[in-house]
Amino acid sequence: MWRKLKNVWLSFKTYRDLSPDLRVRRQVNQRISDRPALELEAWYQSYWQPCGIALATIKFSYTCLKQYSGLDIARIQPDDRLEVDLHWTEVCWFDWEMRLCEDFLQSFDIDLTDRLENLHPVTVLDLVWFLNQQLASDDAGEPSSDRQDRESKKVNF
Repeated sequence: MWRKLKNVWLSFKTYRDLSPDLRVRRQVNQRISDRPALELEAWYQSYWQPCGIALATIKFSYTCLKQYSGLDIARIQPDDRLEVDLHWTEVCWFDWEMRLCEDFLQSFDIDLTDRLENLHPVTVLDLVWFLNQQLASDDAGEPSSDRQDRESKKVNF
């Protein structure tokens, strides 16, 4: 009986430890709430197109980063620091990096698992730039017919 009760308690504790901190998430969203909320196209044109980031990367980032973090991505800016400003580790589910790899593989047929291990992005721009580079480097070494096939398989966000 005690063993079952202990297992239930440990399950709740583990779930709490691996879950996002909703209080911190609310604080971050509150702090950025005075910024304009940009739709995808405006977010792309305002911040990412001038940096040379592909629209496909931004569509992916706009959708998936919001899912992982619960933050209002429409108000996020490239120079926001992931940990200092957005408290990324605290607001995301513990497995956000695994989900990123899975989602990127499903969307673009590119496996990030080994590439992501040594990445330590400081800003949102660092993370998005990395994702964009993976698409660009994959396209560079791929025959155009294979690239066209993969492009046709991409998930539309």
